[in-house]
Amino acid sequence: MKAAIARGLGKRQGVWCVALAGALHLSASAQSTLALEMGPPPSQGPGVELYGLVDVAASYIDNQGGSSRLSQLGVGGDRGNRWGVRGREDLGGGKQAFFVLEGGINMSTGAALQGGLTFGRLTIVGLRDQQWGEVTLGNQYDFMYDLVGYSAAATGNGGLYAFHLGNLDRTAGDRMNNSVRYKSPSWGGFRVGAMYSWDAVAANPASNVGRSFTASYAAGPWSVGAAYTSVANHAQVLGIGTQVLGYSLINFASGAVFDKLTTGGIGVSYAKDRLYAGAMLTTAQLVRGGSSARMNMQDIGASYQFSPGWVVGGALSFYQMDDKRWTTLTGGVQYFFSRRTNVYANFASLRASGPNNNQAQLFTALASSSRSQFSTMVGIRHVF
Repeated sequence: MKAAIARGLGKRQGVWCVALAGALHLSASAQSTLALEMGPPPSQGPGVELYGLVDVAASYIDNQGGSSRLSQLGVGGDRGNRWGVRGREDLGGGKQAFFVLEGGINMSTGAALQGGLTFGRLTIVGLRDQQWGEVTLGNQYDFMYDLVGYSAAATGNGGLYAFHLGNLDRTAGDRMNNSVRYKSPSWGGFRVGAMYSWDAVAANPASNVGRSFTASYAAGPWSVGAAYTSVANHAQVLGIGTQVLGYSLINFASGAVFDKLTTGGIGVSYAKDRLYAGAMLTTAQLVRGGSSARMNMQDIGASYQFSPGWVVGGALSFYQMDDKRWTTLTGGVQYFFSRRTNVYANFASLRASGPNNNQAQLFTALASSSRSQFSTMVGIRHVF
């Protein structure tokens, strides 16, 4: 079963990841959490460097198909394991060329994630200009991923299982193949971006077009951001514990291909001194054969740094699709030995309501045999 879970994760993940700090003015607690997630920042000078993140946890889920399970999460308990190579060249006049090659690792087996691809998480090359912004080409995340920084549940409070059900809104990180992406510089705190993919999911280049857009603004302790993404012929892999438009999205959604996925959202955060608080609203619409289903998602929560080492936090998440509803309570505590190394403990508790066929299924977990599911984990993370 662990192998099946790892395969499912590898197909659609890069999940629960990165690229947040540049968009947010964060409190000390949020900065510490995200610094460990991202690893050391790129060096300021030209050159090539190796970087990565390793995170392993012992995880317990009380009900997966009627049975409890204690297991090791080698794919990453709180943040996804990865290693990569990145480099840049100073071209003068405020211009740079840069690249990133990044792959996922299963720390329990040593296997590559993302379907066994060597650099399945991120492969980009680009140009950056202080005045005009940056352009990147390759296999890269769409802009819904940037919104995860506004989710208190996902920024260190609940671990892997705190992310949105099925990743329908793509905030846990989904990539677009064969894509070009532009992100503006900051104009008085305001930034915009646009992205286009000729083959978003590498299945049928003629019809898997993807588009994504973003706008954000940051001033003082406040930050707000919005994003929109659409993908044709969307192949859903992760389940949400129920049926959707004739497909079973229970456990892993094998063979579930929708005509289109459209998702958008907005988030706001407040960060000052030791406090970080965030709220996010997203919506995702699936279309199949002229019919559609929409899931609305909301997060609210906060984290607080009690001392240089200790950070605690909690969040509530709400979901609704037609007459089906889910509520998730998450919480966590982290202790930082240094900027590179920390240990953590967290939990996520999910409750489903509505029709009898609506089951509880946390992000990446197998479905519960009932309307509730509880997870907890303890782990260690190191970045280099």
